[in-house]
Amino acid sequence: MRVKIERGSKGLWAKRAKAISKGLGGLARDGARSAELHVRRGLQINVYATEPGEYERTNLLLRQVYSAGQANATSLGILVGNRAPYATEIEFGTGPYELSELQLAAYLEVLPRGGQLQFGRSGKAYLLPGPTLGPGITFARTLTRERFQRLMQDAWA
Repeated sequence: MRVKIERGSKGLWAKRAKAISKGLGGLARDGARSAELHVRRGLQINVYATEPGEYERTNLLLRQVYSAGQANATSLGILVGNRAPYATEIEFGTGPYELSELQLAAYLEVLPRGGQLQFGRSGKAYLLPGPTLGPGITFARTLTRERFQRLMQDAWA
């Protein structure tokens, strides 16, 4: 004897898909906001709360941070960046202390949830890297995955 297992009507699946799709925009916006806040926290740790150097701190890095989150019916994207002309030098370091993209990716892969990377950068040791964007997007990705899992669970509840 065969037993037919009902897994839900087409209407129920459509309702769940619509609820998930509708929630993606909020997840994208929340992810972008989380990324930006994390980047700003990293700038405080790696730049502004360090020993001052010979140059004036203008807060340009803080003012030039931007983020955006977008979603459509099937995908979600988060963008975070910094428009300051020297943001890349701070992110990766310069000269003999410069991190490659692969090195930074390796550090980010083992970064604990919500963690920041610190390599001793300061106003005096300004050639050292002070990554902020990488940890920010890594944190946002982790949070967004967790939030998406909750959205999925709520759709099936």
